[in-house]
Amino acid sequence: MENPIMFIQDKKEFFELLNEWEASKRSVQKKEVKESDEIYFSQMEAAKFLRVSMPTIIAWKKARKIPFYQHGRKILFKKSEVLDAMKSSVL
Repeated sequence: MENPIMFIQDKKEFFELLNEWEASKRSVQKKEVKESDEIYFSQMEAAKFLRVSMPTIIAWKKARKIPFYQHGRKILFKKSEVLDAMKSSVL
């Protein structure tokens, strides 16, 4: 384990350490944003996105032609999975 106590000799060394710390902080924040970058649609939003009617989305969901997530009564569609389903011509 590194020694947490450090003696800084001059301003230049202080600002170098500060810049290094800020750069490491930014790289961690960018990774967090990329992981949570997924977009979820409600049934209505998915229908609008795919330009189909609500009964069509419901039929595709019931036939398991389009992946969805359900928590209680709330139904969500992951945008990337919807696009993959469209590309693979499952629908």
